[in-house]
Amino acid sequence: MCFSPQADFVAGAVIAGVGVETLRHVRARRELIVGALPLLFGIHQLVEGFVWLGLRGQVSPGLGDAAKQAYIIFAHAVLPAIVPLGFMLLEPDPRRSRVMMATACAGALLGAYLLWQVTAYPVGAHEEARCIDYTTHTPNDAVIGLLYVAATCGPALISSRRYLRWFGLVSLVGVIVTAVLRVDELTSLWCVYVALVSVLILEHFRRQRASDVRAISGPAWSS
Repeated sequence: MCFSPQADFVAGAVIAGVGVETLRHVRARRELIVGALPLLFGIHQLVEGFVWLGLRGQVSPGLGDAAKQAYIIFAHAVLPAIVPLGFMLLEPDPRRSRVMMATACAGALLGAYLLWQVTAYPVGAHEEARCIDYTTHTPNDAVIGLLYVAATCGPALISSRRYLRWFGLVSLVGVIVTAVLRVDELTSLWCVYVALVSVLILEHFRRQRASDVRAISGPAWSS
């Protein structure tokens, strides 16, 4: 697939639509973070469309720079902080939830550190082989990368909910493949990949609501 502003805008619009549908199935505040992820991913891709336009001089430098900064802050700082927290709040198994609490604390610390890195130091972006290569000042890329993957994929992998585990597994496979093939464009490629597979989050909420309906209607039917 050749990436471009048009591809990001189309993908972002489709994923945002999935996100709106997912939020329709959210019934409790503890479900809100995970339920909002597809919509946030969709908006994230729309923002990258403006990064593309900024790099090509098709929007003002100010708008292009703002889009670049917003994109990288969400990808580097917001995701590792909110993803483990969201899965922890959603987890009904106390033992799994305690493990997720540890990842949530680690993710919050990592997110705060990366927020400092991408706001205190310059962030670069340039077009490379039909992708965007983002560069930051962050040292120890390998260690930070492993912590990031643990925070963003780990909680889903240990979830007691099947479709959320699939989301974690597919996301993990995606980051590994992307790191092997196109490590310089990892941020851009993995973010669009994980956005596309966020349809698994929608499927989780659809099935959860169907299960809730069966649980409510079952006793009334049998009485």
